[in-house]
Order: sequence, then structure tokens, then C-alpha cells
Amino acid sequence: MNKKMTFEEANAKLEEIVKDMENKGLTLQESVEQYAQACELLAFCMKELESCKGQIEDINERIQRIKNGEGNLIEN
Repeated sequence: MNKKMTFEEANAKLEEIVKDMENKGLTLQESVEQYAQACELLAFCMKELESCKGQIEDINERIQRIKNGEGNLIEN
């Protein structure tokens, strides 16, 4: 992955690889190369999801503080 992919691009490419591995008569070497690329894409997607999860948790914590009268939703 030379360029910075978005989550959506990486996920679409991952789905394409899986489909190719399921439906095409790939050689063993092609399968290994596809598998390696799929693992890299999967790791990237998991990292992106984990980052978003952290952001959502931060937002939820700020909302809870607002409900408790302890802060503002938009923090500077």
C-alpha cells in the first residue's frame, strides 16, 4: 500500500481479493501473494476501526460529563 488508502478503499480491495481467491484458479504463489496483501489490508482496516472506536469513546465521555454538568461537548 504505497498511497494512503481510506478505510473504504482498503475494505473494497480486501473484498475483491477474497472474491478472487474464492472464484479464480490461482496458483499457489498467487494465492500466497493475495493472502499477504489481504493481511496487510485487514491490519490497516482494524487499525482504522480502533482509532474510530477511541474517538467515539472520547465523545461519549464528554457527553457524560455534560450530563453531569462538568464540561462542554466541544473542547478547545
